[in-house]
Amino acid sequence: MSDINKQRRQFLKLATAISVAVASLSPMQVIAGKITEDNKMDATEHAVFTKMLTTSLPTEGSPLIPPASLPVIPTIEGALLAGMPPHIRQGLNQGIHYFNQGPLKKYGKSFNELPDEQATAFVDEWTSSEKAPHRALAMGLKKLTVLAYWAIPDTWTPLGYVGPVSEKWKLKYRGVTPEPKA
Repeated sequence: MSDINKQRRQFLKLATAISVAVASLSPMQVIAGKITEDNKMDATEHAVFTKMLTTSLPTEGSPLIPPASLPVIPTIEGALLAGMPPHIRQGLNQGIHYFNQGPLKKYGKSFNELPDEQATAFVDEWTSSEKAPHRALAMGLKKLTVLAYWAIPDTWTPLGYVGPVSEKWKLKYRGVTPEPKA
């Protein structure tokens, strides 16, 4: 097998792992995990998610709470990444490193080193790319970042959302019950 085929196969494997990871993280399924040495964010992942905060959550000029003032990165790490199965977490780690190197050819810098405008342009380019793995990486990282932001109750107030009403209305918990049929 040629090197190009090996690289392509590895790339597709990473993109698939990321797609599966993001698809499995609907807002109702967020399960916090225990942070260990194996699933802890490395410096590159931390830098990529920090840059994603500015590109995915522009709050300047709006009543929304600036993401830098909230514990979004710890939420990503503890509530999203730490709960992933190890093989998906490893694939995501490799995908994040690949994503970080993506702009080198065009901009001469890694993603976490780009000025905000170029970082936003790069994310937009990959989000609308014809290459499915690029789209999967950009959309997946964007979704993880935004999901972690909105998981923090402080972000709900500017929208007028008071949170789940189940406790306020003293609704009895019924577990996973099928919807009533008409």
